[in-house]
Amino acid sequence: MAVQKSEPKYLKIVNWIKQQIAEEALAVGDRLQSENELSIAFSLSRQTVRQATSILENDGILERRRGSGTYVASTRIVQRAVTMNIAVITTYLDDYLFPRVIRGIDQVLTNNNYSMQLAITYNKVENEMKILEAMLEKGVDGLIVEPTKSGLPNLNAELYKQIKRQGIPCVFIHACYQGLSFPYVAMDDYACGKAAVDYLMEKNHTRVAGIFKADDIQGHLRYAGCAGELKKNKVLLQEDSIVWFTTEDLDSDVVENFEQRILKRLDGCSAVICYNDQIALRVMDLLARNNKSVPEDLSVISFDNSNLATLGPVGLTTFTHPKEELGRVAAENLMKIIHKEQCEMTVKFKPELIERDSVREQ
Repeated sequence: MAVQKSEPKYLKIVNWIKQQIAEEALAVGDRLQSENELSIAFSLSRQTVRQATSILENDGILERRRGSGTYVASTRIVQRAVTMNIAVITTYLDDYLFPRVIRGIDQVLTNNNYSMQLAITYNKVENEMKILEAMLEKGVDGLIVEPTKSGLPNLNAELYKQIKRQGIPCVFIHACYQGLSFPYVAMDDYACGKAAVDYLMEKNHTRVAGIFKADDIQGHLRYAGCAGELKKNKVLLQEDSIVWFTTEDLDSDVVENFEQRILKRLDGCSAVICYNDQIALRVMDLLARNNKSVPEDLSVISFDNSNLATLGPVGLTTFTHPKEELGRVAAENLMKIIHKEQCEMTVKFKPELIERDSVREQ
C-alpha cells in the first residue's frame, strides 16, 4: 500500500485563511492577525507563517502594507483565461549575459508547454511601464522580470500591485523592488562585494577604488559588501576613490566626462573593483589610452565572468554568474507558483572567483 505524504505545515494556515474569507469571518480590507499571533495559534514557526501568507499574497488574496500589516486584498482576483504564455522582461538582450539567462528560462517553459513573450526595457522606466500595461491588456499566465533601475524609487509600483491583485504569478531576476513581496532569484551581490575585497586584501592591496552603478540595486549591494569588508579589515574606505554612475553616463555624448572622473578617482590606488565586466573592460581600455597597464599600474577585479572577460589583452579576474542556472531556477519557481506548489521566496547564488591575470600581488 502506498504511503500517503503528509500535508505541508504551511497549508494549514493557507486553508484556514481561505476558509475564514469564504465564511466571511474575514472581509475585504480586514487586517490579518500578526505573524507572531498566527505562529502561537497554530504552534508553527514564524517562517512557516510567512511562507503561507506569501503564497496568498502571490495569489492576490492578501496584501501586505508596509508598517501596517497584512490585509485581505481590497480587489478580488480577476478570473483570467489561460494563455500558456509567460512574459519575460529584461533590461537588455545582447551577447553579454542575457541570451544564456533567457536560454535557461526557455528550457523550463518549453518543457512545461509554455511559450515565451520577450520584451526589453533598455533600463528605461517608461519602457517598463508600457510593456507591463501591454502584458496586462493581452493577458499572460505569469511574468519573469528583471527590474528596471532597481536602485531608484519604483515608479511602476502600482502596476506591480495590480499584477498581484489579479493573481498573476511574478518572479524577479537579478534584483527586486523594495516594498514588493514577489519571489526573486539573483547573485548574492553583498557577498560578491565582500569576496572581492577579501581577495584584494590577500594580495596586499589597501588602497582600493570602486566603480558602482547607482540606479541598480546590485551596485548598492556590491558597494555595501566592499565597504563592510574594508571596515572589518580596519582599512579606511576612501570616498574620493569611489565612482558612482548611472545608465545615462554610458551614453556617447557624456562618456568622456565619465572617463575623466574615473581617472581622477583611480589616482593613487593599486586596485579597482568594477561593477561588472563591461565596466572593467572600459577601465582597462581607458588605462591603455593613458599609458597605464593592467595589472602593473592597477589591478582590476570584476563580476559576471562574461564572454568579455577573455577578450582583452589581459584576462580579467572576475566572479562567475550562473547565467542559465539562474534563468532555469527563476522559471522553475514560476512554474511552482502557477501549480500552487511551495517555492523559495529568495534564491541567492554565492560568489565563485575565476582567477586570471588582471590582479597582481602588491
